[in-house]
Amino acid sequence: MSTAPETSDPLHYEPPAAMARLEAAVTVVLRIGLALSMAVLVVGTLVTLAAASTSAQAGRTVGALRHGAAHPGGLAIPRSVGAVARGLAHGQGPAIVLLGVLLLVLTPISRVAVSAVVYAREHDTTFVVISVVVFALLVASFALG
Repeated sequence: MSTAPETSDPLHYEPPAAMARLEAAVTVVLRIGLALSMAVLVVGTLVTLAAASTSAQAGRTVGALRHGAAHPGGLAIPRSVGAVARGLAHGQGPAIVLLGVLLLVLTPISRVAVSAVVYAREHDTTFVVISVVVFALLVASFALG
């Protein structure tokens, strides 16, 4: 019979409070970003599909999509952020879809920014610097294409 004190479960890890706050903040950002981008993608898809209002036009749209056409109904696929903005101003479905994709891409970038802020609040200089450098690299790569 052993009189050694009971040890805690070695597989159970309790993160420090700072790490728990970081994980909570990042979780909120990722969930909101994903939900918002998916909602915008769905709206854009519905607007795009609604552009082919008659059944004959819709049939031509499906057939053209099978042969690689983006949208035979006259809706152009925006190729730049400016074109997306102009398409959004006119309520064009493909521009709304691309806004959803843009939001989806920006979600992990915003996660890095949130991490930098949380690390700054915790006065963790090393991780603030790392997060800011990663954020700058992400923004630069996004801006430069």
